[in-house]
Amino acid sequence: MRTTAIISGLFVALPAVAGADVERERASPPVATAEVTGGWGLQLGDTEYLPDGSAGQYKFPFFSGFQGGASAGWLFMPDLALIGTYEYWTSSSIEGSVTGAIDRVQGAVRYQTATVGLRLYRDLGPGRLRADTSAGLIFPFETTVEYDWGAALAPAGITGTGTRTDRYKLGYGLQAALGYEVPIYRQAFIAAALELRAFQSNNKGEDMSLDNMVMDFSAPTAIDVTMENTQPTTYSVQDLGLRVGVGTRF
Repeated sequence: MRTTAIISGLFVALPAVAGADVERERASPPVATAEVTGGWGLQLGDTEYLPDGSAGQYKFPFFSGFQGGASAGWLFMPDLALIGTYEYWTSSSIEGSVTGAIDRVQGAVRYQTATVGLRLYRDLGPGRLRADTSAGLIFPFETTVEYDWGAALAPAGITGTGTRTDRYKLGYGLQAALGYEVPIYRQAFIAAALELRAFQSNNKGEDMSLDNMVMDFSAPTAIDVTMENTQPTTYSVQDLGLRVGVGTRF
Protein backbone atom coordinates (compact mmCIF):
# COMPACT_ATOMS: atom_id res chain seq x y z
CA MET A 1 0.00 0.00 0.00
CA ARG A 2 2.83 2.37 0.83
CA THR A 3 4.51 1.73 -2.57
CA THR A 4 1.19 2.34 -4.36
CA ALA A 5 0.78 5.62 -2.51
CA ILE A 6 4.31 6.76 -3.49
CA ILE A 7 3.75 5.95 -7.20
CA SER A 8 0.37 7.67 -7.17
CA GLY A 9 1.98 10.71 -5.58
CA LEU A 10 4.61 10.88 -8.35
CA PHE A 11 1.96 10.84 -11.08
CA VAL A 12 0.20 13.69 -9.33
CA ALA A 13 3.38 15.66 -8.65
CA LEU A 14 5.05 15.50 -12.09
CA PRO A 15 2.37 17.46 -14.00
CA ALA A 16 2.34 19.98 -11.16
CA VAL A 17 6.12 20.44 -11.39
CA ALA A 18 5.92 20.81 -15.18
CA GLY A 19 3.11 23.34 -14.80
CA ALA A 20 5.14 25.31 -12.26
CA ASP A 21 8.08 25.46 -14.69
CA VAL A 22 5.81 26.80 -17.45
CA GLU A 23 4.48 29.48 -15.09
CA ARG A 24 8.06 30.42 -14.13
CA GLU A 25 8.91 30.89 -17.82
CA ARG A 26 5.91 33.15 -18.32
CA ALA A 27 7.14 35.35 -15.46
CA SER A 28 10.72 35.48 -16.82
CA PRO A 29 10.68 34.59 -20.55
CA PRO A 30 13.82 32.88 -21.94
CA VAL A 31 15.49 34.26 -25.06
CA ALA A 32 17.29 31.19 -26.45
CA THR A 33 16.99 27.42 -26.72
CA ALA A 34 19.46 24.58 -27.34
CA GLU A 35 18.88 20.85 -27.85
CA VAL A 36 20.73 17.63 -28.70
CA THR A 37 18.84 14.91 -30.56
CA GLY A 38 18.92 11.31 -31.67
CA GLY A 39 16.50 9.25 -33.67
CA TRP A 40 15.60 6.57 -36.18
CA GLY A 41 14.11 6.96 -39.61
CA LEU A 42 13.05 5.48 -42.92
CA GLN A 43 14.41 6.59 -46.27
CA LEU A 44 12.92 6.08 -49.72
CA GLY A 45 15.57 5.17 -52.30
CA ASP A 46 15.17 6.32 -55.89
CA THR A 47 17.27 3.87 -57.91
CA GLU A 48 16.58 0.30 -58.96
CA TYR A 49 19.79 -1.47 -58.01
CA LEU A 50 18.64 -4.22 -55.64
CA PRO A 51 17.97 -7.36 -57.74
CA ASP A 52 15.13 -9.57 -56.55
CA GLY A 53 16.51 -13.05 -57.19
CA SER A 54 17.13 -12.74 -60.93
CA ALA A 55 18.53 -10.26 -63.45
CA GLY A 56 16.04 -7.60 -64.54
CA GLN A 57 13.83 -7.89 -61.44
CA TYR A 58 14.33 -5.36 -58.66
CA LYS A 59 13.27 -4.63 -55.10
CA PHE A 60 12.34 -1.15 -53.95
CA PRO A 61 15.51 0.23 -52.29
CA PHE A 62 14.05 0.78 -48.83
CA PHE A 63 16.52 2.29 -46.32
CA SER A 64 16.51 2.68 -42.55
CA GLY A 65 19.02 4.23 -40.19
CA PHE A 66 19.92 6.50 -37.30
CA GLN A 67 20.32 10.21 -36.66
CA GLY A 68 22.27 12.43 -34.31
CA GLY A 69 22.21 16.19 -34.21
CA ALA A 70 21.81 19.48 -32.40
CA SER A 71 19.81 22.68 -32.70
CA ALA A 72 19.96 26.19 -31.30
CA GLY A 73 17.46 29.00 -31.52
CA TRP A 74 16.53 32.56 -30.65
CA LEU A 75 13.07 33.24 -29.24
CA PHE A 76 12.25 36.61 -30.78
CA MET A 77 8.62 36.19 -29.68
CA PRO A 78 7.24 34.12 -26.77
CA ASP A 79 5.79 31.53 -29.17
CA LEU A 80 8.09 31.90 -32.19
CA ALA A 81 11.79 31.09 -32.60
CA LEU A 82 14.45 31.24 -35.30
CA ILE A 83 16.03 27.76 -35.26
CA GLY A 84 19.28 26.43 -36.73
CA THR A 85 19.67 22.65 -36.97
CA TYR A 86 22.54 20.26 -37.76
CA GLU A 87 21.89 16.54 -38.37
CA TYR A 88 24.01 13.52 -39.28
CA TRP A 89 22.26 10.51 -40.81
CA THR A 90 23.50 7.02 -41.63
CA SER A 91 21.24 4.55 -43.47
CA SER A 92 21.51 1.16 -45.15
CA SER A 93 19.13 -0.58 -47.55
CA ILE A 94 17.50 -3.96 -47.48
CA GLU A 95 19.47 -6.69 -49.26
CA GLY A 96 19.05 -8.04 -52.78
CA SER A 97 20.57 -10.98 -54.71
CA VAL A 98 20.82 -12.79 -58.05
CA THR A 99 20.77 -16.57 -57.64
CA GLY A 100 24.24 -17.97 -58.23
CA ALA A 101 25.87 -14.74 -59.43
CA ILE A 102 25.38 -12.26 -56.56
CA ASP A 103 24.85 -13.51 -53.03
CA ARG A 104 24.15 -10.06 -51.56
CA VAL A 105 23.66 -6.48 -52.77
CA GLN A 106 23.26 -3.68 -50.23
CA GLY A 107 23.41 0.11 -50.43
CA ALA A 108 24.41 2.66 -47.79
CA VAL A 109 24.45 6.44 -47.49
CA ARG A 110 25.80 8.80 -44.84
CA TYR A 111 25.19 12.51 -45.00
CA GLN A 112 25.04 15.76 -43.05
CA THR A 113 22.57 18.64 -43.28
CA ALA A 114 22.33 22.15 -41.87
CA THR A 115 19.09 24.15 -41.95
CA VAL A 116 17.63 27.43 -40.72
CA GLY A 117 13.93 28.06 -40.18
CA LEU A 118 11.11 28.90 -37.80
CA ARG A 119 9.58 27.02 -34.87
CA LEU A 120 6.09 27.83 -33.63
CA TYR A 121 5.09 26.96 -30.04
CA ARG A 122 1.66 26.48 -28.49
CA ASP A 123 1.08 25.67 -24.82
CA LEU A 124 -0.79 22.38 -24.50
CA GLY A 125 -1.23 20.38 -21.30
CA PRO A 126 1.91 20.22 -19.18
CA GLY A 127 4.18 21.17 -22.10
CA ARG A 128 4.27 22.73 -25.56
CA LEU A 129 3.26 21.63 -29.01
CA ARG A 130 5.81 22.79 -31.58
CA ALA A 131 5.97 22.91 -35.38
CA ASP A 132 9.15 23.47 -37.41
CA THR A 133 9.74 24.40 -41.03
CA SER A 134 13.20 25.10 -42.45
CA ALA A 135 15.43 25.06 -45.52
CA GLY A 136 19.13 24.38 -45.90
CA LEU A 137 22.00 22.40 -47.33
CA ILE A 138 23.09 18.78 -47.64
CA PHE A 139 26.88 18.66 -47.58
CA PRO A 140 28.92 16.64 -50.13
CA PHE A 141 28.38 12.94 -49.47
CA GLU A 142 28.89 9.43 -50.84
CA THR A 143 26.64 6.49 -51.62
CA THR A 144 28.05 2.98 -51.52
CA VAL A 145 26.75 -0.28 -52.99
CA GLU A 146 28.39 -3.60 -52.02
CA TYR A 147 28.15 -6.81 -54.06
CA ASP A 148 29.11 -10.21 -52.62
CA TRP A 149 29.97 -12.27 -55.70
CA GLY A 150 28.47 -15.74 -56.02
CA ALA A 151 29.85 -19.11 -57.07
CA ALA A 152 28.88 -18.61 -60.74
CA LEU A 153 31.59 -15.95 -61.13
CA ALA A 154 34.36 -17.92 -59.42
CA PRO A 155 35.55 -19.62 -62.69
CA ALA A 156 36.30 -16.12 -64.03
CA GLY A 157 38.41 -15.41 -60.93
CA ILE A 158 35.87 -13.06 -59.40
CA THR A 159 35.30 -13.64 -55.69
CA GLY A 160 34.83 -11.62 -52.53
CA THR A 161 33.07 -8.24 -52.43
CA GLY A 162 32.79 -5.56 -55.08
CA THR A 163 32.10 -1.93 -54.16
CA ARG A 164 30.78 1.03 -56.13
CA THR A 165 31.10 4.48 -54.54
CA ASP A 166 29.41 7.57 -56.03
CA ARG A 167 30.24 11.06 -54.77
CA TYR A 168 27.71 13.90 -54.76
CA LYS A 169 28.00 17.67 -54.54
CA LEU A 170 26.61 20.20 -52.10
CA GLY A 171 22.82 20.14 -52.41
CA TYR A 172 19.74 21.74 -50.94
CA GLY A 173 16.39 20.82 -49.42
CA LEU A 174 13.57 21.34 -46.96
CA GLN A 175 12.46 19.77 -43.71
CA ALA A 176 9.45 20.00 -41.41
CA ALA A 177 8.67 18.55 -38.00
CA LEU A 178 5.76 18.34 -35.58
CA GLY A 179 6.55 17.57 -31.96
CA TYR A 180 5.93 18.08 -28.27
CA GLU A 181 8.22 19.11 -25.42
CA VAL A 182 7.75 18.79 -21.66
CA PRO A 183 9.68 20.73 -18.98
CA ILE A 184 11.56 18.42 -16.62
CA TYR A 185 13.46 20.82 -14.34
CA ARG A 186 13.42 24.61 -14.45
CA GLN A 187 14.25 25.48 -18.10
CA ALA A 188 15.33 21.95 -19.14
CA PHE A 189 12.98 19.83 -21.27
CA ILE A 190 12.62 16.56 -23.15
CA ALA A 191 11.06 16.46 -26.61
CA ALA A 192 9.91 14.12 -29.37
CA ALA A 193 9.03 14.98 -32.97
CA LEU A 194 8.01 13.36 -36.24
CA GLU A 195 10.24 14.78 -38.97
CA LEU A 196 9.92 14.83 -42.77
CA ARG A 197 12.94 15.77 -44.89
CA ALA A 198 13.67 16.07 -48.62
CA PHE A 199 17.10 16.99 -50.00
CA GLN A 200 18.72 16.52 -53.39
CA SER A 201 22.13 16.74 -55.01
CA ASN A 202 23.84 15.64 -58.24
CA ASN A 203 27.16 14.06 -59.17
CA LYS A 204 28.04 16.07 -62.27
CA GLY A 205 31.83 16.31 -62.46
CA GLU A 206 32.28 14.11 -59.38
CA ASP A 207 34.28 10.88 -59.16
CA MET A 208 32.97 7.32 -59.11
CA SER A 209 35.12 4.51 -57.65
CA LEU A 210 34.85 0.84 -58.63
CA ASP A 211 36.64 -1.79 -56.54
CA ASN A 212 36.51 -5.43 -57.68
CA MET A 213 33.41 -4.57 -59.72
CA VAL A 214 31.82 -6.41 -62.65
CA MET A 215 30.12 -4.16 -65.21
CA ASP A 216 29.48 -6.68 -68.02
CA PHE A 217 28.17 -10.08 -66.92
CA SER A 218 28.35 -11.49 -70.46
CA ALA A 219 32.16 -11.31 -70.21
CA PRO A 220 32.83 -10.86 -66.47
CA THR A 221 36.03 -9.06 -65.52
CA ALA A 222 36.89 -7.44 -62.19
CA ILE A 223 37.49 -3.69 -62.49
CA ASP A 224 39.36 -1.38 -60.11
CA VAL A 225 39.22 2.26 -61.19
CA THR A 226 38.35 5.79 -60.05
CA MET A 227 36.98 8.04 -62.79
CA GLU A 228 34.67 10.98 -63.45
CA ASN A 229 31.04 9.97 -63.67
CA THR A 230 30.10 10.18 -67.37
CA GLN A 231 26.35 9.85 -66.75
CA PRO A 232 25.46 12.42 -64.08
CA THR A 233 22.43 11.66 -61.93
CA THR A 234 20.42 13.42 -59.25
CA TYR A 235 20.14 11.74 -55.86
CA SER A 236 17.16 12.54 -53.64
CA VAL A 237 17.18 11.93 -49.88
CA GLN A 238 13.64 11.60 -48.53
CA ASP A 239 13.37 10.74 -44.84
CA LEU A 240 10.57 10.17 -42.37
CA GLY A 241 12.00 9.97 -38.87
CA LEU A 242 11.21 9.95 -35.18
CA ARG A 243 13.50 12.36 -33.32
CA VAL A 244 13.90 12.60 -29.54
CA GLY A 245 15.94 15.15 -27.67
CA VAL A 246 16.86 16.88 -24.46
CA GLY A 247 17.43 20.59 -24.23
CA THR A 248 17.16 23.79 -22.28
CA ARG A 249 15.92 27.35 -22.56
CA PHE A 250 17.95 30.20 -21.17
